[in-house]
Amino acid sequence: MSRPGTKPGVEDTLRDFWASRPVRPSRGGKLGGVSAAIGHRYGIDPVLVRVAFVVTTFYGGAGILLYLLGWLLLPKEGSSTSTSTIVLLALLLIPCSYVVSDVPGLVGLVLGGLALYLLHRNYGDHEPAESATEPPSESSAGPTAGPTAGPTVEGANNTWVYPTVRSGSTETTEPDRQEPPSWDPLGTASFAWDLPEPDDSPPDPAPSRPRRHSVTLVTLAVTLLALGFGTAFSLPPVITTATGLGVLGIGMLAGAFLRGGRGLIVLAVPMAVLALAFNALPTDTWYGVGDQQVRPADVAGLRDSYRKSVGNIELHLDDLRFPEGRTITTGGDVGAGNISVHLPPNVDVRAKCSADMGNVNCLGQERQGDGVSAAAFDEGADGRGGGQLVLDLHAGTGNVEVLRD
Repeated sequence: MSRPGTKPGVEDTLRDFWASRPVRPSRGGKLGGVSAAIGHRYGIDPVLVRVAFVVTTFYGGAGILLYLLGWLLLPKEGSSTSTSTIVLLALLLIPCSYVVSDVPGLVGLVLGGLALYLLHRNYGDHEPAESATEPPSESSAGPTAGPTAGPTVEGANNTWVYPTVRSGSTETTEPDRQEPPSWDPLGTASFAWDLPEPDDSPPDPAPSRPRRHSVTLVTLAVTLLALGFGTAFSLPPVITTATGLGVLGIGMLAGAFLRGGRGLIVLAVPMAVLALAFNALPTDTWYGVGDQQVRPADVAGLRDSYRKSVGNIELHLDDLRFPEGRTITTGGDVGAGNISVHLPPNVDVRAKCSADMGNVNCLGQERQGDGVSAAAFDEGADGRGGGQLVLDLHAGTGNVEVLRD
């Protein structure tokens, strides 16, 4: 339990989110109603939520997985999700769950979960607007209150009729609302001197200024879009994070004038740290993020080198035929990840394998630790002769394997 006046902890926030999780509406949803449910629960435009799902789709399809999870886990208004829908969603989750094995997909899942967590932590106290009730009809409202003829008072050659107010079946005289007679030289009408009592009740408090959801959410959506494009097009991380940090800065500047956007600081601080860390890396040696599998149809389709900054490289050369008397050279370099090469049974291979930190298995020559390397030559099953393959493989942090199939 969190103390009064303090923000709840992570466990309390997650528990409160599950207890008051959004409810998918029976009407107004475009597909499964997930975006409409989140928008109604936290008082934001569902269009912004749909934009967020589209943005996270750039991260290895994580947006699709997050939407399917929301469709499956969020309850439906007025009824329960049908069994056929649950089975269909469970089957769709199986292929979509493979995004967690890819770095962009994992980043997208983390960003999506973090965005939902921050949304509930900052705006979880928002209550969905209740439907407006119909005003009571005249038949059910009872007798209509209004002035009726009341008792009369005589005086100074005139007779005045005092109005009364009917409330239900009880009649009450309302002298404080009466008008004095048009001619009263002696001021004998006592009610003409009656003045209203001063109102000592405090004035109604001014309505509180609504929180500026749009500044934070729009800036967050544009930031995620910028990061998604940078990841999808394999831009250097320093450029990607600097662009996202710039968008956050513009959002916080706009929030300073619109009295909003304070929640952006939570995302701006770690992104600034990442930008500084990536700035220490040379941008001219960035080769992208992701896994790469190579299956060339012939030796002409084999490139001189395969490189990745983060990810795994697999070279499947076991179906290739190397021309007699010809030497083919290729290699691989990965900053953080693994390299594996699968060779045909008969080609002569001269391989050099190295890793700054990790394991090396170079045709049976195994090394492990920091700054390890190994070199090997293998003639294949048919002995020396035929084509020859020269390999030069390196991993910064990871494993290097050359295997004979």
